Amino acid sequence: MSFENQAAWQPGPRADLEIKTAPQYIPEAGEILIKNQAVSIQPFDARIRAEAYVNVPYPFILGSTIAGTVEVVGPDVTAFKVGDRVVSDTPTYAHKESTKWGGWQKYVVSKAATTAEIGHADFDQAVALPFALLTAVAALHLYLGVEKLGEGLAKEGEKVLIWGAGGSVGGYAVQYAKSVGYSVIATASPRGFERLKELGASQVLDYRSQDVISQLKSLGPFKYAMTASGDGASQLAIAEILQPVGGKFASTLGGDVDIPSNVERVYGPFSQATQKLQFKDFADWWYRQYLPKVIKENLVEPTPVEKRAGGLAAIQRAADDIATGVAKKKLVLNPQE
Repeated sequence: MSFENQAAWQPGPRADLEIKTAPQYIPEAGEILIKNQAVSIQPFDARIRAEAYVNVPYPFILGSTIAGTVEVVGPDVTAFKVGDRVVSDTPTYAHKESTKWGGWQKYVVSKAATTAEIGHADFDQAVALPFALLTAVAALHLYLGVEKLGEGLAKEGEKVLIWGAGGSVGGYAVQYAKSVGYSVIATASPRGFERLKELGASQVLDYRSQDVISQLKSLGPFKYAMTASGDGASQLAIAEILQPVGGKFASTLGGDVDIPSNVERVYGPFSQATQKLQFKDFADWWYRQYLPKVIKENLVEPTPVEKRAGGLAAIQRAADDIATGVAKKKLVLNPQE
């Protein structure tokens, strides 16, 4: 098959993107070639572009969450056929030696194992889900021990604390914990209270309140705790809430925070969990069962999406708006424009 490919290349650290020709990739065993119809600009990608947050071999093609149609299936791939509508998490940062995985281009190679079929679902809505949803579910299930949906339920009265639930990851964490039977207590700014209650939180507190820690202590104990904002103040707050017994909590960020010795902070690249061989069983469940069901049956309330025009040429501005906090919604573009 012959096709014309273009990409938004980053020529060097912190450099502006350049729209140039990209290779015509041929998928190998276990791989598929996808005509990229929607790409979601993730904060992780935006930080790499703006801050060289991760070391990559320049020139490089960033981006790791895409949706489109299968153009070519590689040898031994049986899960997909040409024409299938899919969403995929590409191993852009797990296998940095090749640009074929980069999501900021018109034709992208991905692994069949990290791709989900989406049926007739809208590409823009489908591509906006996986990164933040995977971050939330992987943190809760893989790193804390919250049950898989459909494979167990919480005991009556057990509680989960989600700090900083107003964003995408926090909102999905609330929904997932609620879906497996937990009573969810969340913190956010007051403008997000009503939405989080609609998503399943039984109570929502203002994280800026002077007595929020004492309020949360009175609402505990919590079987699981997570800070979706990940900032140092939230980590210290959860560590204090877990006293005097101590415990473990998940954080979307690390940092040099003086956590008490009886508290364990779990931090890792939760969004990259399905790229790791040790989590193969989880990845199989995620891409073959959970994610397709979520997308096709609208099982979660998605983060609001903003579709931007301009294709590859608009990615630079979109990434900058994400990195600087200007964008308040999930930004999606169509590389084919």
